[in-house]
Amino acid sequence: AIARATFLSAAAGSASRCVATLLGGKSRQLMSACPLFLLSPLHASGFLAAAPLARSPRCAAVVSAESHWMDFLKFGGATPPFDVLSKTQEYVAATASAASDRGEYLPAPETYYADDYVFRGSIVGPISRRDVAETQKSFNLLGAYPDIDRGIFGLTVDPQNPYRVFFFERWTATMTGSIKIGPLTLPPSNKRIETPIHVTSITWNPDGKVVYESISPPVDRFEGNTKGAGAVFGLLAGAGLQLPASVGDPALIAQQKLNTDVFRGALGKTWSGEAEVPAWWKSTSKGAEPNDR
Repeated sequence: AIARATFLSAAAGSASRCVATLLGGKSRQLMSACPLFLLSPLHASGFLAAAPLARSPRCAAVVSAESHWMDFLKFGGATPPFDVLSKTQEYVAATASAASDRGEYLPAPETYYADDYVFRGSIVGPISRRDVAETQKSFNLLGAYPDIDRGIFGLTVDPQNPYRVFFFERWTATMTGSIKIGPLTLPPSNKRIETPIHVTSITWNPDGKVVYESISPPVDRFEGNTKGAGAVFGLLAGAGLQLPASVGDPALIAQQKLNTDVFRGALGKTWSGEAEVPAWWKSTSKGAEPNDR
């Protein structure tokens, strides 16, 4: 025990001297504000027992997040008057079976959506519910892949927002129909595709309406057989159309602006016009543009 205490004391002293050397005159301020375990790798290895951050108010202030414009979706910290998991499962069931037996696109009932609904993906949006439905219908993606299975699992409520539910999706489908994108028609490839997993989030408002929906880029781009393309881009890849899908890609941004702003969404809208985007959405970033806030 004495040897262990001596070792820990020496290690802590050594770590303190290293930090002081690296930080110079600022070391005293930083080390007085935060416990040593935040500065020393010994904590990560389990040698030093760490007190919870809540016990160090000055350090908690360093790591605490500032208010964010998307806090609007927390509705003042109110508790949802309904079971958000059950509502989300119901919504998922309605949207997962959105293709009829004849391969026609059938949108989920509009009663699910709030008037100020927004959809945002990593390179698509912000886009209104009406524009989402029109774009999906014109593409006929679900008609081209009538056996699509979104492979949804792992529903969980956001611990920081009781109105928001996250879940994983891994799409599998066979392309037996055609996809029409403006003047371009992609014939059936009869290819069976499996996309990489992505994360979807559904945020409800206190009235039980979906106000915000988002999807992430692929979690692991090496999964599946679509060369890293996820969700809709995976379906297009299965049709032989491999599109760029990276945030900040200059060529992709230029293509999106040309299609949406100049040709008014001839190939399907990537985002909605400013008048269609509700006031609570504060970001001016569109499509694949980098975040502006």
